[in-house]
Amino acid sequence: MTNIYYLPKLSIIDVRGADSAAILHNVTTNAVKTLDVGQGCETFVTEIRGKTLGHGYLFRTTDGFRYLGAMNQSDVIMQHMDKYTIREDAVPTNADDQFQALVIAPGDAANLAITLPDNSAPACWQQQFAGQELTMYQVDFLGPSTVIALVPSDVMDSVCGSLAQKDITVLPEPDFHRARVHAGFPWYGIDVDDKNLPQEADRDAAAVSFTKGCYLGQETVARLDALGQVQRKLVKWSIVGIMPPVGATLDCDGKTVGRLTSIVDSSSIVDSSSEASAIAIALGFARRSHFEPGATAQGVDAETGQSFTGTVVGSDT
Repeated sequence: MTNIYYLPKLSIIDVRGADSAAILHNVTTNAVKTLDVGQGCETFVTEIRGKTLGHGYLFRTTDGFRYLGAMNQSDVIMQHMDKYTIREDAVPTNADDQFQALVIAPGDAANLAITLPDNSAPACWQQQFAGQELTMYQVDFLGPSTVIALVPSDVMDSVCGSLAQKDITVLPEPDFHRARVHAGFPWYGIDVDDKNLPQEADRDAAAVSFTKGCYLGQETVARLDALGQVQRKLVKWSIVGIMPPVGATLDCDGKTVGRLTSIVDSSSIVDSSSEASAIAIALGFARRSHFEPGATAQGVDAETGQSFTGTVVGSDT
């Protein structure tokens, strides 16, 4: 089965102007200036204290940059950029309503005749797909080499109709989030928000450059890296017992050590023996004592009084 998921809304910002790279460098955690046209990077958008105002991908285009991420980020990020743009030539434009997205699971691109770049690094390119010339983006939403086909909103019905003629079913957004949680990828506004520091999302290797030079919040991010003292981190949990609600906490030795942010039924997409007996898979924050796979904690559904056990498992991304 070819897995394609429909996302009706993403945050999409186009940034154009001679100084767009300089402005984006100043508000993001990754090495934006080094990107060539067609290349991209995962990044956080940070404020002066190092808190995350956004999390997504930046791609270099022929006339600037495009930012892609979870919905409801665009206005905040654009206002943040405007605050620090004085005489520079960098103009952000909200393109949220112009496009919708089809997300193609890793390994399924070949089934759809999608030509991927030679490696799994973030990238963008133009390609014919389902009767339309579309821009494709390689990201990690569902694991390395996930592909986003960005579809103009007014032709999405035509694209889905073309896929249906080939007996390809486009799955709804809840199925996307089920796959995303199994893959261990955080979603801004659900798993992380402006209360978090970048390292707390556990995406350092992909989304944070510790050599790029100054940017807003860089001092906090660098100090946290140097001290190695992040006190909480997003991890993947295997849940047995009951399906707990979002926001449920987990305790160990009388202390709260975890809080669940995304929870999905484990009835499908179970890939490893560590998850085989789970009733649910979740993303959620853990304290330092529970960073490593195998750590366990107990929780209780406050509404029903039923208990559950969470075990930290390794992420697939």
